[in-house]
Amino acid sequence: MTVDPMTFADTDAIAARWASFEAQPAGIDRVATLKDAVARHVRPGDTLYFGGSMARPNAAMFEVARQFWSRDPGFTLAAPAIANQHAPLIRAGLVKKVIASIHALTFPTPAPHPVYVQAARDGSVTFESWSLLTLKQRLMAAALGLPFMPTGSLTGSDMAAELAATAQVATLDNPFGDEPATVVAPLAPDVTFVHALAADRFGNAIICPPFYDGAWAAFAARRAVIITAERIVGDDFISRYSHQVQIPGHCVAAVCEVPLGGHPNSLPGDAVPEVPGYPDDYAFLEDLRHAGKTPEALDRWSQEWILGCDSHEAYLAKLGADRLHALRGRRAKDGWRLEWPELAGPAAARVSSENERHAILAARVLRKRLRSGELSCILAGLGISSLAAWMASLLERQDGHNVPLMVEAGMFGYVPSPADPFLFNYRNMSGGLMETDALTTLGVLTGGPRNRAVGVLGAAQVDRAGNLNTSKLPDMLLTGSGGANDIGSGASEVLVTMAHSPRRLVEAVHFITTPGRAVRTIVTELGVLERRGGDGEFELSRVLARDGHSKADLIALAVARTGWALAVAEDVRLEPAPEAEEISLARQLDPKGLFLG
Repeated sequence: MTVDPMTFADTDAIAARWASFEAQPAGIDRVATLKDAVARHVRPGDTLYFGGSMARPNAAMFEVARQFWSRDPGFTLAAPAIANQHAPLIRAGLVKKVIASIHALTFPTPAPHPVYVQAARDGSVTFESWSLLTLKQRLMAAALGLPFMPTGSLTGSDMAAELAATAQVATLDNPFGDEPATVVAPLAPDVTFVHALAADRFGNAIICPPFYDGAWAAFAARRAVIITAERIVGDDFISRYSHQVQIPGHCVAAVCEVPLGGHPNSLPGDAVPEVPGYPDDYAFLEDLRHAGKTPEALDRWSQEWILGCDSHEAYLAKLGADRLHALRGRRAKDGWRLEWPELAGPAAARVSSENERHAILAARVLRKRLRSGELSCILAGLGISSLAAWMASLLERQDGHNVPLMVEAGMFGYVPSPADPFLFNYRNMSGGLMETDALTTLGVLTGGPRNRAVGVLGAAQVDRAGNLNTSKLPDMLLTGSGGANDIGSGASEVLVTMAHSPRRLVEAVHFITTPGRAVRTIVTELGVLERRGGDGEFELSRVLARDGHSKADLIALAVARTGWALAVAEDVRLEPAPEAEEISLARQLDPKGLFLG
């Protein structure tokens, strides 16, 4: 049989035929209300994963809480970070196990969460702690259908030993080399929740960068993926932004239109101008932090904001239009200009603190290392560490030497905004050189074979071998690793910022979260401890000048406040006191003194 040459050559007929193809639905309509999606797909005993990007699916989590409150569902709660907003579920007894890299108060400053500390102490919740990268690698293994995933992290840590005891981590002979390989087990949640910037009715979802843990948990889910989206959009919209689609609709069980579904956390929206994003609601997060200090206060908060709102729509109505409009108004890159007049006076008048001296000294030490030309980028933790990294980077840029800043969530080459020291603040999340994910920042740019990254980290403890503890003390659950273990495992070198106390600088840490392989320098508010010869013992090499104290006094003070017999270099340098330019920059970055005090 042949075709009619005339018909076959008719381009209009072909175009019409193809138009009919394209006009057909791109999938199954998966639109549902959030209430119905949770009721249909979530079951007692499930492992529930909340993540997928910097936009947290908080509305979905609160809906799960409403529907299962007082039912003892025995959930396993999994997420990159179990933070302020997850505490009501744990306090209410909905969770029997947590799988995360962070379990802590995360805003405005990191600290152990009283609810999590008590749950770990009384054994009502098991906390399974991972690094950020290895948690993601577990999801990748499940999504790819692999029995395990090799990792460059965890080796030599007590985290690895604990996880090996539960058959989650193993060490295997490497068939392609001499060194053994550390591998992690797959993690396949029963239900994954992701909050998207936009999605169509078929579930094709646009995820906002930076991508943080990314879409792997959606591909790894055993039973269901529930997408909450700021807006459900048409097919043409998705086609226009197909390069931003991270999750295809056939993987999705339900898609729900949930405006401000990430509140009280941010939703970076610059990637798709038609769908405006919003920053973190700092006031709300601080209220939630204060509520978490006592069980009774958290119960009252939960009654008001979760149980007292029968839906997300009721939650938004309670927040009020004025508050939500004001929140969106804080997105502007130069919005700090409007805030600065109220901040400038108190910031300028503040008496210099130990933390301020600490950050300035750490920035000086880091600048010296950056000038060596040996380092390609800077990845810093939250707090004094990030302020020191920001100051060093900005002052080096001013001198014509640009070493890019990086955040584990996926920000690369960004310039920190004035007036907001929160590492993940909205204004920092756009305008950089690249927006990517934790696999790229931690796995490649920090841990890859060609990396020359420097990590700047804080911790609860550091010991004479450079090992860091951010996991636990006797009878005390700490904040967890986050990306610290990944940075310590992969970075070219690590600078540690630490308060100078024998309780913090200890002979041996209680728990090794991050092995001290790459730690070259410890900076405190008193001085600098450096490893001579790269991997030798730490020596006190510098002390920071103080009024009324001789260099000998300062050396003696630093030695006395160290929990091991600290060696002292023959040529200890007396660092001059902080200068006006340094103090000014530090306070422009942290005008309220959240970290500087």
